Amino acid sequence: MPAFDFHTHNLTAPPGSAIVNLPDAWLLSPDTFRPVPGALYSAGIHPWTTATADSATLHAMTAGLARLIDRQWLTAVGECGLDMLRGGPLDVQETVFLRQALMARDAGLPVTIHCVRAHHHLLRLHAQVRPTKPWTVHGFRGKPALARQLLDAGIDLSFGPCHNAESYALTPPNRRHDETDSPQPQNAAEKASQHHG
Repeated sequence: MPAFDFHTHNLTAPPGSAIVNLPDAWLLSPDTFRPVPGALYSAGIHPWTTATADSATLHAMTAGLARLIDRQWLTAVGECGLDMLRGGPLDVQETVFLRQALMARDAGLPVTIHCVRAHHHLLRLHAQVRPTKPWTVHGFRGKPALARQLLDAGIDLSFGPCHNAESYALTPPNRRHDETDSPQPQNAAEKASQHHG
């Protein structure tokens, strides 16, 4: 367990010990979410959601994210990003990701990124958006050459239990994060499902 968990889905993580990623479902009813005092949260539209959600739902989720961004307890946008193996068409993923990245930039928030085999697209979008706060690729498992490329472009890296030790070592400590990416406990998943069912 890292001293501070940069990215987890565990809604019961002790306040201040982690950045808890909210389930996508909360974006459809953002005003009903009650944060735990002192807890830190991130929220965003995962690229896998683009495979199942229609354009109206994605629009509603984007509007919900805008409402959550106004809350002081939201510390990052994400996880959002691009996935060449799973998710909707790449153009849809890019559109959804770009909207979130621009919202984060305008709000002065960092972005937590899920990226699978789409790093060259991510680098292009990073240059296009020119964010003022860090973008961090979470769960990074890539080789040192890719780590250097992302770091040189200004993108930080977060490492889970399975990672390339050489990539971890070459990442400067101030740009390297540790995470568990732990799932939410089953009872929390059931409660969220009942709330939105």
